[in-house]
Parts: sequence; structure tokens; C-alpha cells
Amino acid sequence: MSAGANRAEAADASRRPGESFARYFNIVRELAIADFRLKYHDSALGYIWSMLNPILMFGIYYFVFTTIFKSTIEGYPLFLLSGIISYTFFQDCTFSAMNSLASKAGIMKKIYFPRAIIIFASSLTCVFSYLINMLLLFVLVLITRGFSPLVLLTPIPAFCLVLFSMGVAFFLATLYSYFRDMGQIWNVLVLVLFWVSPVVFNVEALPEPISSIVYFNPLTRIFVLIRHYFIYNYFDLRFLLMTIVYSTAAFAFGYLVFRRHQDKLPELF
Repeated sequence: MSAGANRAEAADASRRPGESFARYFNIVRELAIADFRLKYHDSALGYIWSMLNPILMFGIYYFVFTTIFKSTIEGYPLFLLSGIISYTFFQDCTFSAMNSLASKAGIMKKIYFPRAIIIFASSLTCVFSYLINMLLLFVLVLITRGFSPLVLLTPIPAFCLVLFSMGVAFFLATLYSYFRDMGQIWNVLVLVLFWVSPVVFNVEALPEPISSIVYFNPLTRIFVLIRHYFIYNYFDLRFLLMTIVYSTAAFAFGYLVFRRHQDKLPELF
């Protein structure tokens, strides 16, 4: 089969995202595993390095908000740790996506395939770390608070976080391909997002107008849901459905923007 035929076939598959992902699933998986191994290659501590950042952040913020500002949030250690683990995944996923296209530029120029594979693979690498961290958090919850049936629903908001993060990742990767300054801009914006997301504070404690605005941030809804199921044993169906809708819409928007520009990307690196 000629190169032109390969390109036409791949382009046709890219117009059908479900079929495209199914066809290239093995490539996505192998790229993600290779990136995960490469990330900790020749490292004495290996995966533990990925835990040091959230643990360090947890230690600092726990000290500040229990010693200096005296937080009254129930179960604050688990509250804080769940927020930091989830936000760290969002941050890693988006930064990884922006860098992944540049690192795979050589392959993109030699072989035609749906460029979304690169973003899927970089996101899946981050998902590996996130799942391990969430498993450790789950063990801590079982030890400190016991088992609640609602804990079994935690994968739903966790999957919403993956969807939302990938939607943002696709959008940022597209912008970064055209504007390299997007990397520096996102460095600032990701810090702003940290403080407008309920990572260290309880959104319910905010005044009504402010809390309503904060809830427009899909990360807020996802973090609240994770804590509802992990810590507070609370269920709200409407809140859950709205979170799923927002996360899915964010993914669809980011993916569609990326797909529209993906054929131009190799020329931009």
C-alpha cells in the first residue's frame, strides 16, 4: 500500500474518533507505558519521585492551614490530600500534552497517523500515576474512616477529571503548537486555577455569590464529588450528572479543536 493510501486511510479514521482510538489502542498503550518507564529510568526511587511533589505540597499546606489559619474542615488531612492528588494530575496532564507534540515531532514528520494518539498516550502516562496515588488514598480512607458504599462511586468523578484534563490538554496542545509563549502563560494560569479551585479550602464556606462563581469551574465540581464519596458519604444525583456533562463537553470541545488543526501540526515544529 502506498504512502498516499496510508495517509488517506489514517485521515479517514481520524474523522471517526471512536474507530480511530480502537484501531490505535495498542499504540497508545505502548507509548504510554514507554513514557512511564522512561520517566523513571535510572532513578533510584523510581515512582516514589512522583509522590514527593504532592506529599511536599500536602505537608506545607497542612501546616499552614492547621497551625496558622486553623482550618475547621472535617477530615482536613484527607480533604487536602485528595485535592492535591487530583490537582497534581490535572497539572501534569496539561503540561505533558503541550510537551508531547514537540518530543514526537520527528515521528509526526515521518509517519502519518492521528496526532491525537500522542495526546492520548501522554495523558494515559499521567493516569497511571494518578491511579496509584488514588489507590493509596483509598487505603488511607479505609484505615481512618472505614468503608462506605459511596466510595465505590469514586471512579466516576475520577474519570470526569481525566475527561476534563484531556479536553484542556488537547486545547492547550493546539495553542502551544502555534504560540510557544503558551507554555509560560499556562505556568501562570495553572497557579491561578489552583487558588480558585477548592484544593485547600471548602467552597461551601464561601459567601453565596463567590461560591456560585467557583462552581462554574468544572474542577470544583469534580473535587467536591470525590470528597463526597471518599470522606463525607454524601450523594447528589443532579450534581453528579451536571459534572459528567461539563467534563464531557470540555473533552469534546478540546478534541474537536485539536482534530481541526492536527494535520498542520508537523509543520509547526
